[in-house]
Amino acid sequence: MQLWILRHAKARQALADEWDRDRPLAESGHDHARRLNAWLKDCGRTLPDRVMVSPATRTRQTADEVLSGLDVPPPVFDERLWEADDDDLIATLSDCPDGSHRLLLVGHNPGLEWLVRWLTGQRLTLGLQPGALVIMDLALPPRPGSARIETVVQPTDLV
Repeated sequence: MQLWILRHAKARQALADEWDRDRPLAESGHDHARRLNAWLKDCGRTLPDRVMVSPATRTRQTADEVLSGLDVPPPVFDERLWEADDDDLIATLSDCPDGSHRLLLVGHNPGLEWLVRWLTGQRLTLGLQPGALVIMDLALPPRPGSARIETVVQPTDLV
């Protein structure tokens, strides 16, 4: 299976009375999401056949802009991806239908960065920056060392 991990693009600072889950993208986050969308349109890869997204505003906005105009199925909003811990992320992967060959998870740190490190045994040089995309080959069931990183696209790669 191919696993795509996308950390939401840069969000704006929270307002004094705002719940963290409701924070939208900053203008720079919108800009990066649009640049990642253009990269995906030109990359020549077969796109995900399943998309799972945290229900937070910034992840929904990231998914909407990054996937706009692409031939991918509608996202599934999964509560486990909001404030996901290790068990939530492993369960999300384990529950993926057998027919899925390319899964995209759109979520948050520190969980997603932990997942990449756990699956691959590698620490990303720049970490998993807001808006970063990691594509890996994953042997199921998920376990330590069961994945190999194919591609990493950091926001600075798309300037």
